Amino acid sequence: LAVIRGSRRACQTLPMTLGLWVMYLIAVFYHLQAERNFDSANHIKTGLAGCAFYPHGHHGEPVRLGDITEPSEIIPWIDHALVPRLQDPGAMQTLLGYVHVVQTRGENVSRCDKVSDEIQVFFGTGCFPPGGVVTQYGPTKERFELPDASFEVMPGHPNRFEMWLEVQRPHAVVSERIRKLEREGWLDLSTQDITIDGMFLNAEAHVYSQFVITFVLHREGLVETQLKVTPLRGEIYTHWTQVFLDIAFGTFFVLLTYSVMVTVLLQRDSAILKMHLRDPFVWLDVVLVLVGGGIVCGFYYFVFWVTRFASVVLELGEMPSVSMAEASAERKVQAGVEARAYQDQLLVVYDWFDWFIMIANWCRFGSFVFAMLTIGRFFRGFAGQPRMSVMVQTILYSARFIFHFLVVLAVAMACFALGGYILFGEQLEGWKTPGSSLGRMLVILFQRFDYQEFHSVAPLSAALWFTLFFVIVAILLLRLLTSAIVNDYMLVRRRLGEPGAGIPAQVRGMMRDSLWGRTYEGAQKSIPLDDLLDLLSTDTDPAYLKSLGDLRTDRRLRSRADLHRVERAAKVDEKFLVDRGCDKATAQRLLNDCANWTHSLAVTSSPDRRLMILMARQIGFLKVEAEYLSYRIQRKFERSSKVVDRIDLKHAKSLALARRLRKAQQLPPGWTAHVDHDGRRYLRQEETGLTSWTLPKHLL
Repeated sequence: LAVIRGSRRACQTLPMTLGLWVMYLIAVFYHLQAERNFDSANHIKTGLAGCAFYPHGHHGEPVRLGDITEPSEIIPWIDHALVPRLQDPGAMQTLLGYVHVVQTRGENVSRCDKVSDEIQVFFGTGCFPPGGVVTQYGPTKERFELPDASFEVMPGHPNRFEMWLEVQRPHAVVSERIRKLEREGWLDLSTQDITIDGMFLNAEAHVYSQFVITFVLHREGLVETQLKVTPLRGEIYTHWTQVFLDIAFGTFFVLLTYSVMVTVLLQRDSAILKMHLRDPFVWLDVVLVLVGGGIVCGFYYFVFWVTRFASVVLELGEMPSVSMAEASAERKVQAGVEARAYQDQLLVVYDWFDWFIMIANWCRFGSFVFAMLTIGRFFRGFAGQPRMSVMVQTILYSARFIFHFLVVLAVAMACFALGGYILFGEQLEGWKTPGSSLGRMLVILFQRFDYQEFHSVAPLSAALWFTLFFVIVAILLLRLLTSAIVNDYMLVRRRLGEPGAGIPAQVRGMMRDSLWGRTYEGAQKSIPLDDLLDLLSTDTDPAYLKSLGDLRTDRRLRSRADLHRVERAAKVDEKFLVDRGCDKATAQRLLNDCANWTHSLAVTSSPDRRLMILMARQIGFLKVEAEYLSYRIQRKFERSSKVVDRIDLKHAKSLALARRLRKAQQLPPGWTAHVDHDGRRYLRQEETGLTSWTLPKHLL
């Protein structure tokens, strides 16, 4: 009964879990629309990465974003490749406003402190700036000329300078602006990095995409480029029917929260709350409710502000009609003010976008955690199926070992990553930093590498490194993990002691019970099985019942103590169950199921265990027979003792009678015995001569 209750309670969580998961899956699919976001962002990323210019005319090789290796190629690529691409992004994409360009500068000093005096002669142009306070730079302006904002320090950022490319202007105007900055030295050896960012709107899909192009100028002369495009959906609800998906998910979530609270209250009333809280699946439900509540609140908070963001984008309107480069002398100040106001609006849009991306990332992370927790709740439902329960308990049983194994594996991987960084870092790109080396280690662990690449750098070192890695990590550690989990699985199987019914057998049993419930015998009024269990287990430890229900107890007879406990237990038969509220059909069906289950448990035992139980049963039988024989001997001994006592009593009485008779036959003084002529004995008193056949009574 305890096993049936535990299995039913575990399986009863599956419909709720499945419904919650299905509604969550559908809601995520319709609200996320990752395919649209990816296609929109990938279209922009592919176009920007593929745009190129020809530094030596159309007869030379084109230079794309990933091919830039010199600082002198950055501005020509912006002028001849990036700007034309931004001016014609495609039929579905629209560039919002200007393009923001920011550079970080350091102080270009004439002496390099980190370089020895012997090599100072090679740094005639100064050392690449490590940082520090940036001095004023740029062309000298007359007092009556308007200063160029591109050469002015950004407020709050002493080392950063920004400019705006009005790429929606005619290409000649934009190109002249870029060439002017190049002539005036906006980019030089003091530049540490350049960031170009802008925003596109895909009106068809209502997706905003922010692109960020970064040029990092390293001290060694290398120019590192990076392109990142981040999409953001501006319309979360594409159809009004999607509201019902949220309502359905919210309903399942509320029911889950209610069931968790009710379960805790019931366990508290049953005085087993502490034992209930030791169950990891209980805390899984609590964390699932907390994470789900956070996701719901964060999602609607995000939806509210994304709607506001769309209105902020619409408020941008059109850009100023005239740029400072096109404006006449008397209108340059007005054009500059209008441009500055428009740029401030764009900065607000960019800041909002970055903030939305942060909120969206947290929501995605929470959604991922919620999905992982849902897997754990599925495991809880699977625990109601005996064979799946073995796998779930194996995972829980191996958790501590896996944790300590991951610590050892992380240390080993870090050491080998450091070794690879030392051996190959100077010549292989994937090993040039400790972080990238660790990433490459994970790739090698899954057999995705080219050994010739390492062999060409250091043949002997590569062979030694790979040999040690595969022996220690791939062979020893990973095989140790596999063997430990298999061993834990066998321990759990032995602890459970029974294979249990499979899913097909359980389905057949459910169908048989359902059909039997529709028969006349099955429809008879009977005590519920849960009430029967409560009635029979009033003096049983609740922890033991829970372990039975969770399929964590070996119910086979394993020792003489178990056999003794079973033999001393009350005999459960049909009359026993009928007296406690069961009808005859239900009682007989329950007893038959128990008999079949007992047989299944018995045949799954090993031969030595079955022999041990048989010997224990025989010893118990001999003990009972000996006790019965001792009882019978004791009874006979007691009866014999009583007979002897009666014989002794009769013997004493006989002796007393004999003594009386003997005494009666003795003649008193003066009397003699004589025999007459007929042979009869008579008595005679000599003194008086009196004769008598017997003595007088007064002489007796």
